[in-house]
Amino acid sequence: MPRRVTNQVLAGAVALLGVSGLLGWILPDVAAGTFYVLHRAGGLALLIALLWKVPIVRGSLRRRLPRRMDGSLAVSLAAAVALLGTIALGFAWTLGFVSFDRPWSYSLLNLHVFIGVALVPFLIQHWADRSELVGMRAAVLARRNAIRVIGLGLAGLALVPVLDLVADRRRPSGSKPARSFSGNDFPMTIWNFDAVPAIDAATWAVGVGGAVATPARLALHDLARLPQRERTATLDCTSGWWSDQVWRGPGITDVLRASGLDPRAREAQVVSVTGHRWSFPLADLEEALLATHVGGEVLEPGHGYPVRLVVPGRRGFQWIKWVDRIEVS
Repeated sequence: MPRRVTNQVLAGAVALLGVSGLLGWILPDVAAGTFYVLHRAGGLALLIALLWKVPIVRGSLRRRLPRRMDGSLAVSLAAAVALLGTIALGFAWTLGFVSFDRPWSYSLLNLHVFIGVALVPFLIQHWADRSELVGMRAAVLARRNAIRVIGLGLAGLALVPVLDLVADRRRPSGSKPARSFSGNDFPMTIWNFDAVPAIDAATWAVGVGGAVATPARLALHDLARLPQRERTATLDCTSGWWSDQVWRGPGITDVLRASGLDPRAREAQVVSVTGHRWSFPLADLEEALLATHVGGEVLEPGHGYPVRLVVPGRRGFQWIKWVDRIEVS
């Protein structure tokens, strides 16, 4: 495969991995499935394309290293190390060699993501140094090269079921099981490195504002007066674990309707006392809870006490802990 085409295939595979990984995080389960498959296919295609890249790298190093280590070569080597690191972690995760709780308590899936994100500026600089965008379209679309590129993509897709057969037990998102139906005894992870806040339940209240007839501040005893609902829902954390639990609390739509929800409203933003927030179409919140209990136990502070949002079908970082207010628009 020509050097320029090989580099552009690698660039395309990295872009696919970045986009599919991001969309797999933020989209509901029903919409994210395709991106989970594309992410695995992109990783496999990238691994195959690296076999074409090895002779190019070897030749470049033979020509340049005897002279000196210039800035361009340093960037290239940094990009190579980051790329190999994130690929190795991705496959080690899939095959079960590492997990969210081994070999350390910190999830190596997070490290896989962080290295992948850090890789982006190195790759951009690497391509800029070599003017790889010049002539890209003509080179890739040449008949023989186009067939190779299409074949590579099909090979990646074809190998996904094989990878799934040997993969460590996990959900389509890649997350692995962690103590289901265990009350508060499941992993505690916090988005954005927030600390567990100290909340006085006697003075805490959740605010409801925006497109409602009667803005309100609802204390725990106010929420307890609303119809209590139970949902068995899967908490699928982007740190790489999942846990099925029985959650209990008022439905968020019941809370909003009690405040006179404007029929023209379309969206609700849920905000934590830490400032973490996420916006949802109201239609996606019909099954959502403002949970006060899990497995019959009062939520522990690390799991969101006094109230956390539970949104079946959404990833864990969207299940806002320590809810402070809901803004409707």
